[in-house]
Amino acid sequence: MRPSTCGKPAVRLFEDMPHTKAIAFDLDNCIILDEKTGTGSEELKDEAWFEVFKEYDRPILSNALEISKNRIAGGKGDRADVVMDILTHFGIATSDAQKQINSRCTVFNDFVQRGMQKIKISATTRECLSSLALSIPLYVNTATPKENALQSIRLLGIEAYFKDILGRPKTKVENLQAIINTEHIASHELLFIDDQKSGWTAAQETGVRFVGITTKRNTAWNAGTPFPLIRSIAELKNVIS
Repeated sequence: MRPSTCGKPAVRLFEDMPHTKAIAFDLDNCIILDEKTGTGSEELKDEAWFEVFKEYDRPILSNALEISKNRIAGGKGDRADVVMDILTHFGIATSDAQKQINSRCTVFNDFVQRGMQKIKISATTRECLSSLALSIPLYVNTATPKENALQSIRLLGIEAYFKDILGRPKTKVENLQAIINTEHIASHELLFIDDQKSGWTAAQETGVRFVGITTKRNTAWNAGTPFPLIRSIAELKNVIS
């Protein structure tokens, strides 16, 4: 890997980081993150569900959402599965389930895509992605359905930085393996950046290297992790060289 030009000279935290030949980024609260507030598209998606199911009181809906989100964490499911879980939870007739799912997923996506435009991705993060893309293949690996993730990436004007956008229906593990196969590299030559515990689990399952992003909602990684921590993609210069 050729030296990155994003930011000042890096402090290498991995002795073998120069062997990195591709980088994969999670989407929500990783790429799409306001560095000043530590919040991003995860919070936006949390709020979207209360628009999708606005007929239910927030506290009651919150409990059902928490159960469903835990079930599908790590790309085991997506927004369509959450909709079906909520419909089932509240005993809503599912004879027209696919119609209900499609309709509510459209409301969800419209809410999220509108909100994306208000999240401030810093110029430093954009410059870092642009610089890295000149020397190494970059990928998105997300639990968001691929077509919706691509819509967000295009809306933000950063599609050109990425070789491919990978999402549901594949899991993060399957997507990481697909990148390894596409690039014809060893698993340890791929670096994955994610803000979720499920991302770290996926990295362990596939043998890829991992960097965690700390955010306002993710406080579990404040110390004692076996991998480097950054607060935004802009800080990747402190990890790789």
